[in-house]
Amino acid sequence: MVRHTDSRSRMIHAASELFRQRGYHATAFSDVVEESGAPRGSIYFHFPGGKQELARETTARAADEIEDMVHKAASRAHDPVSLIQALAEIQVQRLEASGYCSGCAIATMVLELAPQDEQLSAEFDKVFTRWRTALVGHLRSWGVDPQRAVALADLIMAVFEGALVLSRAARSSEPFWNTIKTLITTARCLIGEPQP
Repeated sequence: MVRHTDSRSRMIHAASELFRQRGYHATAFSDVVEESGAPRGSIYFHFPGGKQELARETTARAADEIEDMVHKAASRAHDPVSLIQALAEIQVQRLEASGYCSGCAIATMVLELAPQDEQLSAEFDKVFTRWRTALVGHLRSWGVDPQRAVALADLIMAVFEGALVLSRAARSSEPFWNTIKTLITTARCLIGEPQP
């Protein structure tokens, strides 16, 4: 027998994927129910605050997912450049597997909702703060000084977000990799590492 928590978790996962691919406004509760396979009446049972509550839950999940991705990439890396390379490989694998439909877990919602919804904007900012903190922690462990670690973390986040958009539009990973190559060159300059 499926527990209620299983239905709730499946709905959060389904909403996360749908928001990532279509955006917040283009995703209806009926889409979430269909995608998750949850009972029809369960959406308001699990999310009495409606679609905004579901968006908050998917945003919290995005923060966990991004933080985990950084730690996974760092476990394969030995310096800032190999961290960027490992992060890029994870992102491209996900992007290609989705047929170029799936980008950042929250970018689409940020673009749609951040100007109008202060509560969700604060949640989005928490995601980026956790992403930055995870990156800075690993960069510092490889000897990057604090200010440069923060600057590089922000640059990594901005470049990855933009590169995902370019690749989704082109339906190709080529723009992503071209952008990442430039990021790596810039990162080497920022941290004072010699060019190969």
